[in-house]
Amino acid sequence: MKKFLSLTLILMLTFSAASADDFFDNYMGVEHAWDGQKPITNQEFEKAIDVLQANQKKKEAKQKKKKIKKISGGGTSLHSDLSPNGEIQTQAPLTKKKEGQLLNIPVDTVLDNNKILERGFYNVYAKKEDGKIYLYFYQSQYLMGKVRAYETDEDFDADTIDFVKYEFINDNCMKILFGSLDYNAYAYLMFYNE
Repeated sequence: MKKFLSLTLILMLTFSAASADDFFDNYMGVEHAWDGQKPITNQEFEKAIDVLQANQKKKEAKQKKKKIKKISGGGTSLHSDLSPNGEIQTQAPLTKKKEGQLLNIPVDTVLDNNKILERGFYNVYAKKEDGKIYLYFYQSQYLMGKVRAYETDEDFDADTIDFVKYEFINDNCMKILFGSLDYNAYAYLMFYNE
């Protein structure tokens, strides 16, 4: 066993010496590695350092800007009109409409008191009487009829605050939708299908 161990040890030392020679042969030219290098002047060295520092400063400025944007939202990132330097636009105050709202009724309808409201254009007003809302239909200065309406919180997907429109429920009934600054209401009108 001692012979085997000593033989293995001798073989390992021989191979390691051979591989060490190869290792050092590759680095024999290390002392000549700097030959052919151009010497750098102090001015060139300072320029190189300035360029590196400028790049570092740009990077730091970008990071700082990102952090500020995260905190403040970036000023104009949400909407272009919300720029901190922009002009604040004033909005006209909301006022009640006094002239009514124009509605074209395409069919002859029957009002609450069995009065016929002929097809045509009507200015529609809404008034509250005795706790109930009524829709008044005018042509010029003449009252053509009124109908009981029901107040609601729904805005009927209208684009404006003041509106009046209709929609057909079935072949004999239509719904008048009215909206104003004061309240929204709806009424049902029956009509005869001809």
